[in-house]
Amino acid sequence: MRLSTSTNIYAINRSGPLTDTIECMRRCADAGFKVLDFNFRFIKFDEFFLIRDDWEKEIEKIGNEAAKLGIEFSQSHIPYYNLDQKDKYLSDPELHEWFEKMCLRAYHASAALGVKWAVAHGFTAVEENCSLEASKKKNHDYFGPYIEVAKKLGIGLAIENMCDFYGSIIPRRYTATYEELVDLVDSFNDPSVGICWDFGHANLMEYDQCKALRYVGKRLKATHVNDNFGLLDVHTLPFAGKIKWEGIMKTLTEIGYEGDFTYEIHGFVDRMPEALKDSAVKFAYEVGQYLLSLA
Repeated sequence: MRLSTSTNIYAINRSGPLTDTIECMRRCADAGFKVLDFNFRFIKFDEFFLIRDDWEKEIEKIGNEAAKLGIEFSQSHIPYYNLDQKDKYLSDPELHEWFEKMCLRAYHASAALGVKWAVAHGFTAVEENCSLEASKKKNHDYFGPYIEVAKKLGIGLAIENMCDFYGSIIPRRYTATYEELVDLVDSFNDPSVGICWDFGHANLMEYDQCKALRYVGKRLKATHVNDNFGLLDVHTLPFAGKIKWEGIMKTLTEIGYEGDFTYEIHGFVDRMPEALKDSAVKFAYEVGQYLLSLA
């Protein structure tokens, strides 16, 4: 395993616009990271490059800068709908069409950057009382065409384990249980479809994560590494919550996980003043190296 982090680690600021992607890459490299996850969720921000007509030129610039910095993009995160609120991008046909256009761009941009696995959130058939059968069909209907696109581009699709959020308008989330997620992934019967394991989501579900990871096994292709206290999905640094990482690290080795150990810890740094962020990210790198030593 290699230590990796998402580009969203620097993206959000206490005030002002998003941090430029290339600046984020440079600061991640300075902290020691040489493998990154490209997060495309910022398409709802006016300054995010993917929504512009010249997005392909920007991807080329990002790829060139990554080569200079010795950075590899091994994962990406496709934009996702906010299913826990009344998302206008789902209810408004014009906005929905635009959103899907951005998702398609994200797959193409991922391929251009050499990404191996694009991570996506699954869907719950809320309109059919969260029926398992209806939810499974909804995911097949939605992801089927994207899987074919991704395969032509040479990348795989990793569906992420979700969780049931306190106070959500959705009574339960499909793929919040690892059994549902494995069943969904297996039902595609395609080696280019795998699983991304979000440790924070699993902690909110109070799972024995070692048991869950053994159940997932070779289907595990990507990770979202973060911690919490089992109450809110705060995406903080490992050991800043209550997840027991020692057993998890050994289990990742035990199941033969071949992907990267990828931070999704924006909650750890989002609210920090800029003057403290670089030190925080360097500390996060040290914590990550310690975690890898436990494997």
